[in-house]
Amino acid sequence: MLIDYKALFIKERHGMLINLLLALAVFISDRLVKIYILANFNPGEAREFIPGVLQLAYFQNTGMAFSLLQDHPWIPMVLTPLLLLVLGVLLFRGVFPCRVQQWGMVALMAGGLGNWVDRLRYGFVVDMFEPVFIRFAIFNVADIFITVGGAVFMVAFVVTEWRKEQAKKKAEPANE
Repeated sequence: MLIDYKALFIKERHGMLINLLLALAVFISDRLVKIYILANFNPGEAREFIPGVLQLAYFQNTGMAFSLLQDHPWIPMVLTPLLLLVLGVLLFRGVFPCRVQQWGMVALMAGGLGNWVDRLRYGFVVDMFEPVFIRFAIFNVADIFITVGGAVFMVAFVVTEWRKEQAKKKAEPANE
């Protein structure tokens, strides 16, 4: 069976374009919301957004998720680009064969890039979404994509591995 390398190359370029557009959409949406907050809120200010559910607030986070490492802001400043580079190389080399895995990884990476840009520009990450019905973390658009992208990637990875196992079991001759 001959492989149509031209069709394969076009398909891969199409996939890379979709991934790039997804990353750009995540990054731009994160930047736009952060720019709005910076232009219209004072640090610590909060305003009702969805009554009883969510408020917009301007919070400067020098740490990572849940303000971890806030006393050591250089750690995420150094680790984020290294992690993004490694994940980008793995993505480009096709280590993640499942398109859904790729989308999850791209969303996670674009969110990470959005927060890293904040650290570079401001020395902190701009957070703005604060649930009011429960005491929880204040987060931003990038954080949403990091969390959802990571979850999508993990579920797709587990499902892909399970399907491989099932296919392997079906291909093995039955022991009688």
